[in-house]
Amino acid sequence: MSSVHDSVVEVFVARFDLDPATVVPEATFDDLGLDSLSQIELATALKKRLGIVITDEELAEIAVVGDIIALAEQKGAAVR
Repeated sequence: MSSVHDSVVEVFVARFDLDPATVVPEATFDDLGLDSLSQIELATALKKRLGIVITDEELAEIAVVGDIIALAEQKGAAVR
């Protein structure tokens, strides 16, 4: 697992009070009990945490947690 993966999971856990064991790459937003507003909140939290901007179009393409991790890695997330 990459440090970007860990950081994305930490954002989900901190922002939405989720159990880290449930935030797996194949989990959907529905699986995690999150709605479309949660996706926007997630994008904001990832921008603060990793310094990446996820557009509305990119959010619409995201199906599972793994997509978010891949997108964050592709965007060169600044892991700190």
